[in-house]
Amino acid sequence: MKFVKAISLCYLILASFAPVQFTVTIYPSSFKTGTVDEDVPNPAVNVGQLQDKAYTYTGVDCVVDYYGITIDDYVTIVVIDDGLTELEWKALEQNPEANVDIIGFLTNDTEHDVTYITNPDDSLLDDQVQHGHGFAVISVLAAIARDLKVIFVDYRHEPGEDPDDWDTFGFDYGIYEIWEWIDDNQASKDIDIISWSWVHSINFTTPAILQKWSSLISKDVIMLTAAGNFCNYLNQLGIKYYKYQSYYTEWYSVGSIDHEDRSEPWSWKNQKSYFSSWYEDNEAANQIVNWLEPGNGVPVLVDAFFDQDLQIARGEWVYSDGTSYSTAYLAAIVALIITGYHNGIGSSTDPSLDKVIDILQYASSRSTFDQKMGYGYMDAYRAYQKAYMEGRWAA
Repeated sequence: MKFVKAISLCYLILASFAPVQFTVTIYPSSFKTGTVDEDVPNPAVNVGQLQDKAYTYTGVDCVVDYYGITIDDYVTIVVIDDGLTELEWKALEQNPEANVDIIGFLTNDTEHDVTYITNPDDSLLDDQVQHGHGFAVISVLAAIARDLKVIFVDYRHEPGEDPDDWDTFGFDYGIYEIWEWIDDNQASKDIDIISWSWVHSINFTTPAILQKWSSLISKDVIMLTAAGNFCNYLNQLGIKYYKYQSYYTEWYSVGSIDHEDRSEPWSWKNQKSYFSSWYEDNEAANQIVNWLEPGNGVPVLVDAFFDQDLQIARGEWVYSDGTSYSTAYLAAIVALIITGYHNGIGSSTDPSLDKVIDILQYASSRSTFDQKMGYGYMDAYRAYQKAYMEGRWAA
């Protein structure tokens, strides 16, 4: 059935292969409707059928809802973030509007041994504190990349001074063992994408970690990271500069675009939007944004709970902002691209990283690079079409 739908999609959208240029207008995050933390109206439709503007803006509704494309069994993403509780894990797999398959959770115990668990009922999660960022990030994936296999990498989170709020388990920031494990298990776990929206104010990279990044790239893994929020380089803390992952050219950096085309003028520091990548006064940093995705009012899950009526774990859909969600959004489209290629070629053979980038460029709203906007945002409809045809041509 999946292949039939894919073929139907391909034939219906073969009419034009010429890139379409879009006019990108960017506005602030001062909402008239859909404010941050406001409930998403009728989530069963607006999220489940991808009818919110956050989805229709880039055409993911056509690919996922109308044509019923779900991610196949040969695409896996690694999400690096602040932890998941048992209830959050289950909610991401059981939520009726959107779900993923969390096949593993990578963390470490008090002896700093790498631990990989596959069961949300594992006692190791008993001491996880519900921070919510990782839960929200994966929910963006769950809405678009249905059935995507996820490996979660757990960072130790220490918010504030109260030790009661700290995680008992999790990796310290920038630890080498994370990258050693991902690189060693890339083939067996079929890891295709890494999405990293979590940052920290230390210069964390060592030559050994850089070597692992290079190794993953040589294996055609695409690595996506958040550009940063609040009109500021996240490479800067006070008067000091730090090298976050967005500094390094191994990572593709994702900024936010206001997908709702609000009419308010915005000129402060010539920003694209309040929740966007960076401003131009930091010459010490890598001033590059590769792409933009919706990030000003994206439906995300918060406050995991057990639904007594449905007898499942779930969460509440609310609007939230930030390049963390833009990054997950692009990661979901990349998962659709890889699935489209698989459907076209008729096997689990992956496209090369260069091929994935070519498809992203083809489906971008800009044909030329802009330092503030990169190549713009994706047309997911065109991206899936192109990926499917590339697979057919390669078959």
